[in-house]
Amino acid sequence: MAGQKGDPKNKKHRNAYVASNRMNTNQKLVFECFKLASQNKIEELLELLSDDVIIYEPFSKKEEGLYGKPAVRSYLNMMTLASDDSLRYDISIEEDSDDKIVARVVFEKGDKLTAKFAFEMTPSKNNRNKKIRVVRVEFLDDNQG
Repeated sequence: MAGQKGDPKNKKHRNAYVASNRMNTNQKLVFECFKLASQNKIEELLELLSDDVIIYEPFSKKEEGLYGKPAVRSYLNMMTLASDDSLRYDISIEEDSDDKIVARVVFEKGDKLTAKFAFEMTPSKNNRNKKIRVVRVEFLDDNQG
């Protein structure tokens, strides 16, 4: 899978190719997060997250979210069991500010499923040190997608 980001013929990561030269640090973090998740590179993905990361997602039913890298690692390992190479996704940025970015992601594997991901980043004057601190995942019904 190496080199997919630069391959315009690869539809799985086409948004990353199209936007890679125009993206700011937050957008690069978000696109890299999805790329690593699609490649099942959990440890590399965890490096994009702050140590005190919190993920609010609908599957675990935890109102307080999944807190910290150990809990997130377990969750991601479980999610990768359900994924395969036939899953495609298309990312569009809906909102982008200094420390927050909202992306609408359409997943496709036969049927389509749309989700909204709100990412909050660690504040940092040095963009190289930015990490994802909070992720809120919301699946949208057909009327919202």
